[in-house]
Amino acid sequence: MTEWLKNNIWPLNQVEEYMKQTAIYRAKWIRDHGSKTVQEINREYPRLLDTPGMIAQDFAVLHPACAGKLSEKWMPVFKDRILGFASQEKQALGLLSRVDSVCADAQGDMALRLLPVVLPAPVYRIGRKSYRPSCEETRKSFIDLKPVGTNMVEFLSEAQVTRPYPFVLALGDDQRCCQSFVVINGQAMEQSTLVAAVDICFKAFYVFDINFPRQCAPAWEFLQTVVYELPGQESPSIRLLRAFVFATR
Repeated sequence: MTEWLKNNIWPLNQVEEYMKQTAIYRAKWIRDHGSKTVQEINREYPRLLDTPGMIAQDFAVLHPACAGKLSEKWMPVFKDRILGFASQEKQALGLLSRVDSVCADAQGDMALRLLPVVLPAPVYRIGRKSYRPSCEETRKSFIDLKPVGTNMVEFLSEAQVTRPYPFVLALGDDQRCCQSFVVINGQAMEQSTLVAAVDICFKAFYVFDINFPRQCAPAWEFLQTVVYELPGQESPSIRLLRAFVFATR
């Protein structure tokens, strides 16, 4: 089936079925070849990126109990609490000043974009040098907001060189997200909403067995342990945000 999938993109129902049946085999192969890059994995399993829904399907096979948690819980459980927590952060006030003038879905998008603001990346070391990512760097490495009309060819060409990790690209402004993409290996995969893009991006880290980028790792770790309820370490800032979200209302 793996060999067939390397050479066939049709019929779609057979591609989906073979991908489903080989998901566990594929996950083991990726983990057994931990030094492989996304590009190398994609050469072995090209349908992961060129067939819509395959990243989500692989994740659902591997983690069936938590596959739908972000889409199910973000709006009713997390949106308002994240916005409330962010109102205490000076760097979030510019975005929050517009929160009452937009619809609920746009507020949900704002809450997602504020995650790396309320959960800033700690100082990390590369060799002997210490790095503290700026707020802008942290936000862009998680969800990069660009204006409508951005030259996608130039953007993706640069991203392939400078950002080897999956991230979300949103086209729009602070009040409205018009298009959302997951960017992996220089390829942009459009999703229906920003929540859906974040969901697929998170699942890509698991499917491709990639570490979260240090510039925005706390935001992804919050989603991992608190939203998807997957095992992982929690920093004090994540525990604080968890307690705020689930405090008696």
